[in-house]
Amino acid sequence: MVSVLVETTKCSGCSTCVEACPSNVLTLNETDNATVAVVSAPENCSACGACAIKCNEHAITVTGYEMLKVETPSEYPPEQGRFLRGNDFSPVAVVAILDTDDTKIPIELAELITASVEAGAAIAGTLQTENLGIEKIIANVVANPNIRFMVLCWREAHGHSPAEALQCLVDNGVENDKRRTIIGATAPTPYLANISLASIERFRKQLKIVNIIKEDEPAFGMLPENVKKAVHACIQEKPTEFDHYLLYDPGAWPEPPICEKISVRLAEPWRPDLTSIEVDIIEKMKSAGEDISQKHPKDVQVKEDSEDNVLLEYLGLRKKSDDQEIED
Repeated sequence: MVSVLVETTKCSGCSTCVEACPSNVLTLNETDNATVAVVSAPENCSACGACAIKCNEHAITVTGYEMLKVETPSEYPPEQGRFLRGNDFSPVAVVAILDTDDTKIPIELAELITASVEAGAAIAGTLQTENLGIEKIIANVVANPNIRFMVLCWREAHGHSPAEALQCLVDNGVENDKRRTIIGATAPTPYLANISLASIERFRKQLKIVNIIKEDEPAFGMLPENVKKAVHACIQEKPTEFDHYLLYDPGAWPEPPICEKISVRLAEPWRPDLTSIEVDIIEKMKSAGEDISQKHPKDVQVKEDSEDNVLLEYLGLRKKSDDQEIED
């Protein structure tokens, strides 16, 4: 029988476990002295282990279950990229931040990816951008419910800050806007407009980030032996300490895989939303153009350098003509 135990003396009342649980097993209990998590519906527990692996205080223990492992779907992985595929039943993926041009990948980084798979990772590859790159990672992770951890390694690429964006995504989620902006990310374009909210939320709940990138000790996250130790800890059946993490394989996420390929819904998500004034101007321009066309259908000629076209180009609703680009 599955049992969930919360050591209230360790609990900080952060609610991470409550939010991570897909079965509403836990709730927060407020007292005069403190706010702590309590097991309110133990019969609902699916033994996914999300509460335990997400708890930063290591205050939760789940026992009395058989580890679940599932077959990956035939279309797995749905997205292609720079990665190696290892053991599909492994609970850990490895993501190395690519801070160079993708045509100049250091041999040490390539060897680290290989070492990760050889150590037992389900999949290991590089991440270069804070938008499409993360979207592809999400797609491949939620298509394999066995993956419960993601080891971030190598070193941060400070131009795009993809490691920080990925951590912020798991911790904070995305804004309710058309770009699905990653909350708290300082990257220039941390937008996930091309993948569903369902996949984003599954990704956030399904795994825990094990970040071994250290700004004060850059070599730590670049050493293959440290990545191997992190992978090794994740695949153990009993809780194993690594760095400041307590890791173990909780088994597969207890919901079916989500197989979703990236489809570009927003070609330029970085372009700002139009203001109400800009929208009004465009509508007036359209209306005026229709009126003129109806009154003088044969005489109407659109000039490339007209003020209307210039405005449309400025707003990003029309591409510049070749002649205009040459003049610029």
